[in-house]
Amino acid sequence: LKLLGLWDQVVITQFSEFFRTLNPNSGAGTDHAWGGNHFILGGKVNGGKVLGTYPDQFVEGLSNIALSRGRMIPTTPWDATWQGISQWMGLSEAEIDLVLPNRGNFDPSVLFTGAALFTS
Repeated sequence: LKLLGLWDQVVITQFSEFFRTLNPNSGAGTDHAWGGNHFILGGKVNGGKVLGTYPDQFVEGLSNIALSRGRMIPTTPWDATWQGISQWMGLSEAEIDLVLPNRGNFDPSVLFTGAALFTS
């Protein structure tokens, strides 16, 4: 992409659609849980950052996001990254509402903007 002069016009996303429990199950494995991770790459990505909220506690009862068996409640919605990417791609707010119909259910402070994710 760099050789073709397209790197600054491209965003690549990688994500995990599920998370695993932090504690093992009875078979010494882990079970599906909530959450996941997203990586974005591209020439205009404002990189080198970890966004979102890292848990301050992993023990049930000591944190408002820690549940039993090492399950954590996500603090950043799926829509957060996609909102910023959609804005960078030039979609209008009305178009983003069509692409991300649930984003209105979240406090805007947990949704990433195109300005936060990209350098221009």
